[in-house]
Amino acid sequence: MKISRELTVTAVLLASAFHVAHARGPSTSEERAKVVALTRLLERDPFAEDAPATRQWLRDWAIEVPDIRVYVCTDLLGHGLGDNHPYAREINDQAVFSAAAFAVEHQDEARDEIAQYTAGVEGALRVYEALLKSKPDARSAFLDEFLAQRARAELVDHVAKVANEKCKRTHTDLIAALAGAGVGLVLGLRVARWLGGRGDRRVTSRSAAISRRIVWACAAYYVIVGAALHVLEPEFDPRHRFMSEYVWGAYGWLMTTTFFVLGLAAFIVAAGLRDAHRSSRSARIGFGLLVVGAAFVCLAGVFKDFLPHFVAGAVAIPSIVMAVLLLSWSFRQAAGWQTIHRATLLVALGMLAAFVSILAHFGMPGLQQRAFLFLFLLWLSIVAHRLVRVIVAEP
Repeated sequence: MKISRELTVTAVLLASAFHVAHARGPSTSEERAKVVALTRLLERDPFAEDAPATRQWLRDWAIEVPDIRVYVCTDLLGHGLGDNHPYAREINDQAVFSAAAFAVEHQDEARDEIAQYTAGVEGALRVYEALLKSKPDARSAFLDEFLAQRARAELVDHVAKVANEKCKRTHTDLIAALAGAGVGLVLGLRVARWLGGRGDRRVTSRSAAISRRIVWACAAYYVIVGAALHVLEPEFDPRHRFMSEYVWGAYGWLMTTTFFVLGLAAFIVAAGLRDAHRSSRSARIGFGLLVVGAAFVCLAGVFKDFLPHFVAGAVAIPSIVMAVLLLSWSFRQAAGWQTIHRATLLVALGMLAAFVSILAHFGMPGLQQRAFLFLFLLWLSIVAHRLVRVIVAEP
């Protein structure tokens, strides 16, 4: 029954998300303020006027909104309340709503599952205490234990223990990244096979110089636009909000252009490497992965809606990480490229560290993503510059 209930809830949430996520953008400041206000109202008065409609709005919002992640565990309190408690639904719902309000008010801890669960339980306990004042049949020995833990300042540890036993982590980001890496690798191998081994046309010093100027211009454009968006859209906290979220703001069109600029820079470098550096299998595979990463970066710019954008990014980022690592490693023995081997490999490792830290929910994801993008632009600029030197040095 437990597994069946979890699967049912998960299926409903996923189906609802897939159905509606494309229909709206991220939460607005007005919505976030409304969520907090309505949540506090229900905590004080679980049966306030229009309480059922309020709960439905909060439930729909938590499912639909793409930029606020709410961790849901039906067994966190449900396993102890059971189906016979007369107010089980109101109490369990409140755990979700209070967790959502916590995520809104504490963006620095929004990806901390235990912190969210604890905030949710605290909200549910406030509802329980409000019910006890007028509903004697609301008494629950299970919830009384949580109250006792709170009184002893041990609630966080108690919630963590219960969550560890009853709540299974989904690791959605990690699963998406692994799946995206698999798709990117398969496509990259195909591209490497189709295009990586060919290349009768050799890049000239003139075309390499033009390519370098374009790549540097793309890098400068991305940095300037990114900096401008931080000023134009100050409501997006750069510590915790990803760059792509600017597409839903008033200057979304400006953010959209950066996807194509970044994709163009990656395509140009990939084309130059195809003609001037394919001395090893790792170089050819890296070329294929860089092409795939560039293509999916552009697709991420095409798709403004949350789900297709997320899927495109799940393929693009791992493909880029694998590409820069393979290509940087391949430079170590390639004539003319050894001088940038260590620098590019160091940058590539920095990109990998930033990517892994985001997946691990460690640090401030917004800053880590910005560091990743900056390092990628730096890597492209270094390689484009070296490409000119390699071509000039060739007889």
